[in-house]
Amino acid sequence: MPARLQIKAEDCSPLGQFILQYLEQQSISMNHLAELSGVPQPRLRGACFKGTCPTPETLRKLARVMGKHHLELYTLAYEGRIGQLPEDADDISLDLLMRELFETARELGFTVPKVRPSKAKIRKALLTLGFSSENNTMPEVG
Repeated sequence: MPARLQIKAEDCSPLGQFILQYLEQQSISMNHLAELSGVPQPRLRGACFKGTCPTPETLRKLARVMGKHHLELYTLAYEGRIGQLPEDADDISLDLLMRELFETARELGFTVPKVRPSKAKIRKALLTLGFSSENNTMPEVG
């Protein structure tokens, strides 16, 4: 059983809370996760706290070990750092949308594409999902 963590969940960012949950689920220590990921333990510990900015390399290393895509960890690390959304946004944020996309892909057994989809394919997918342009006209989709 891992040593008792001295980090409290309420002091953690969403990424930190996710890391603590992972440690508990895997029954491993933060030191062991640091060893597995190649992230120095002080950097890993620091990445857990609110207001910290873990590097993209740290997030990539953690994601590999934790079986996640690094963009999932990125959205957790930088949650709430996107500028204020308009009042009519109905609480929809980029972070929530990204997490929902990854969660749905994982549930369906999909993996992240190796090559970035073209703008035309992205536009077509967004239209299929119900997005529309601001002036309510449907743009051309190839």
